[in-house]
Amino acid sequence: MAKQAEGGMGTGGWRVRLAAMLALMLAAGAAEAQVVRAPDEIHACLCKEQSVASLNQEVQTQSRAYESQRQSFEALDKAVQSGRPQVNVNNPADVDAFKRLLERRDAAADVLAGTATKSYADAVQRYNRAVADYNGSCAGKAFDPDTLAAVKKTLSCP
Repeated sequence: MAKQAEGGMGTGGWRVRLAAMLALMLAAGAAEAQVVRAPDEIHACLCKEQSVASLNQEVQTQSRAYESQRQSFEALDKAVQSGRPQVNVNNPADVDAFKRLLERRDAAADVLAGTATKSYADAVQRYNRAVADYNGSCAGKAFDPDTLAAVKKTLSCP
């Protein structure tokens, strides 16, 4: 008798869980099926999409600038490492030339650690914020094709 009650309760619990899962799936399907028709909402999402694309380009530009600065620093650092054993410490011209090389390398390191890194990091941060904003309010939404086309024709973003 205890087994029968246990089996019946387990089956009933299973049915309740299945019904709950089906209800959640239907609710999710209904949410996905909702089409945005409000021109203002579509306009806002299109502008956010443009902003993300623009900020992505900025990140790529800053990435290239950072990489260029990093390569410049590495080349100077390599020149310092390979040139150090070649310096004749008894020749003031050699010592002065090596000091100038060190100064150039140190200046390149300062730019890399300062401006180049900060500019790149700031661009990435702005991009990530824009993506999060877009994802939070626009991603996964279906837009009415007619309203979307009409909004695109006159789209002007700040």
